[in-house]
Amino acid sequence: MSALNDADRHRVTTARLDAAAAVRDLVHALVAHEADDALLGEVAEQANALRARLAAGEARIKPDDGLSRWEHPRHDGAELACFADCLVAGPANPLSAGGEASRDGDEAVLRVTLAPGFEGLPGRSHGGIVAALFDEVMGQALYMEGIPAYTAWLRVDFRAAVPIGRPLELRARVRHRDGRKCTIDATLFADGEPGPTAEACSSCPATAPDRDHA
Repeated sequence: MSALNDADRHRVTTARLDAAAAVRDLVHALVAHEADDALLGEVAEQANALRARLAAGEARIKPDDGLSRWEHPRHDGAELACFADCLVAGPANPLSAGGEASRDGDEAVLRVTLAPGFEGLPGRSHGGIVAALFDEVMGQALYMEGIPAYTAWLRVDFRAAVPIGRPLELRARVRHRDGRKCTIDATLFADGEPGPTAEACSSCPATAPDRDHA
């Protein structure tokens, strides 16, 4: 569970991570492969039975720690994991794209390979998941610098189609900070492509002014 934030380690077990990964793989297998009605019916029956058993348990209460886990910058080379249940890259969320993030100098780096469930047109990822990945890696850039903030706006420029099933690398850095306003730049590189496949920028107001920038 090395990719978990320290605040999540006590509440996210290896069994939960394994279950999330299995459900994630099942979804992509369903999207990517043909199956006869008998098998599809079996999938539906077993999924509904497991859903009912899960729903019978106590509600899972997530810790209400706000942005306190952003309090300290992360060292160079550190793994970056804001929330285990993050929709975009959280290892405990079966809806996520997965991937791993780390700090590389003044950049946050997110490496991920998009599976078939994120396909838009054949062979191309849906633009919405690409925007979400940019939002995630930009958040990681803030997280690694110890800057708690929310996205105010996000712009994505596509240079080419973002492929499905090939390794992607997204890099983001805080380009400028003026009081509470942070400007972040990010770039996406697809494996085998000579240049960036997409670029993005965003503005994120910090939740509190920094002493050195107020």
